[in-house]
Amino acid sequence: MITQNWIELQELVRLLYLSERTIYKHKKNQVFVAGEHFYRVGEGKQKGKCIYGLEECRQALLKHSLEDKKIKGARYKKKLLKEFSSRGL
Repeated sequence: MITQNWIELQELVRLLYLSERTIYKHKKNQVFVAGEHFYRVGEGKQKGKCIYGLEECRQALLKHSLEDKKIKGARYKKKLLKEFSSRGL
């Protein structure tokens, strides 16, 4: 079986179970970095399409997930926690 590492957006969406919008958000937030996780094909005034490294993107998502892991109880604001403790909850 031949596996293909460098793929187009639609294939990346399908294989990583993400939406196109999520891919674009990850690019904007520097989870996917140009030259490391994807490259752009084309030249001149018109933007070309991006070609993504499947394994590179997968590893970036795993790293991002670890860094973004929330600590239990961290989603509550301090004000809300203070209110809970005053109520005895």
